[in-house]
Amino acid sequence: MEKDKQPVNRKYTKRALLLIEIQNDYFYKGKMELEGSYEAAYKAKKVLEIFRKKRKPVVHIQHIAASKNDSHFISGTFGAQIFEDVVPIKGEKVFIKYHSNSFYGTGLLEYLEQNGIRHLTIAGMKDNMLVDSTVNTAKDLGFVVDLVSIS
Repeated sequence: MEKDKQPVNRKYTKRALLLIEIQNDYFYKGKMELEGSYEAAYKAKKVLEIFRKKRKPVVHIQHIAASKNDSHFISGTFGAQIFEDVVPIKGEKVFIKYHSNSFYGTGLLEYLEQNGIRHLTIAGMKDNMLVDSTVNTAKDLGFVVDLVSIS
């Protein structure tokens, strides 16, 4: 086994929370309102509070539409903003993404590597599409992943 492909010991790895696309367009009067969005945000907020209390790294992934002709997450709009219950605070990293995978073109991998993070707790909206692609990539890259189902 290659050195960088060694199994990761969960107990001794640095862990971060990755919150994916918990943005206003998924909520009431948003351009892509999801059923259960408020319950999902509540669950994400509880996980976020645990990470903040333990002073663990938190990373927010914010999707911005690649084109102003897209239906939601248009740059500069209220709908594209991160939902108020999980809004980033000082010291929390925010990455903007334009594709479904949070690693693609964002600098996320470099950030995690630079900070020695090898264990991710991931929660986000639209598990079947957006979260899955990020979880699969994280596992392919050798991260230990805990998926928190919020939606």
